[in-house]
Amino acid sequence: MEAPQPDPAAPEALDDAALDRWIDEFRGPLIGLVASWTRDWGEAHEVAADTFAEAWVGRARFEGDPEDVGAAGAWLRGIAFRLHSARSRTRGRLRLVGGDPRPAGLEPAAPEPAVPDPRMEAMRAAFASLKDLHQTVLRMHYLEQSSTRKVAALLGRTEKSVEHLLRRARRALQEETNRELARRGEGVTP
Repeated sequence: MEAPQPDPAAPEALDDAALDRWIDEFRGPLIGLVASWTRDWGEAHEVAADTFAEAWVGRARFEGDPEDVGAAGAWLRGIAFRLHSARSRTRGRLRLVGGDPRPAGLEPAAPEPAVPDPRMEAMRAAFASLKDLHQTVLRMHYLEQSSTRKVAALLGRTEKSVEHLLRRARRALQEETNRELARRGEGVTP
């Protein structure tokens, strides 16, 4: 009996090289996406690392073409969301029984500037007031330095849609920052 021949039309398997490419391409945008869900960069890094580990363990379940950015992004987003949801449920259960959901000292303290910058403080407040989707795309694109193509793949949108969303988010951030500065009496300086 002859061994079955691979189907040439079937997508290539998810191998080490494909997973390495995914890590290189999606690590930053995935961290930004998860950070928009958790508001905790440390946890976002952990969930992203766990996502790639889970992708490797479950690679046989991936049915798309590893070279298809849209298919890879959607699959990684699904894994990350499932892992994030499981962590959230665990934290909720720990709070119910009086346990501390995080070991002490895991949250790195952000260094405080010697003299607070009123514009930065206004921008932080403005950013916090933006819609969640605007915060998400700004985090993914600027803070994690992800291309619009990768952001689009992880959000399940077109690249043009993400570009438009980024323009609206930047405009909203600028307007909110100016309002916050005016409210604080700082005014807008040229």
